[in-house]
Amino acid sequence: MAELLRLFITPDAGPGRFVARLESSDEPIVQGTRQPLVDGARVLLERGLDPTTPVTMRHAGQAFDSFRPLPITAWALWTYKEPDQRPLYRRWMRFADIWSDQETRSEPLVAPKAHRPGNRLYGDPGCIGDAHGGRA
Repeated sequence: MAELLRLFITPDAGPGRFVARLESSDEPIVQGTRQPLVDGARVLLERGLDPTTPVTMRHAGQAFDSFRPLPITAWALWTYKEPDQRPLYRRWMRFADIWSDQETRSEPLVAPKAHRPGNRLYGDPGCIGDAHGGRA
């Protein structure tokens, strides 16, 4: 089994941006990224490291890792999207690949028909599908 690689991350210019450095050499791997572990894994693969080498990440000054070690290829497959609620993990695709299979539409989408407003909780007869006396 290959030796564990650890990326130490520190804040970079701009909120939510980080610099990731290799623990063993203090060499910067990625800078100005919002996702240092997955971006760093892709850089390590591009540099020709063994894809089965386990890698993890640690915030500088912490005594524990942020994630359990996984092979570089496992981290390189992912990206993160951050909506208002919580981060979502998605498969990563090169920017050019995103548009390759895209279909275009020339006809407009049709909006669904609206239902009559009603209060389902209190058995409002105007509420469609109500189990307490409404229309089915």
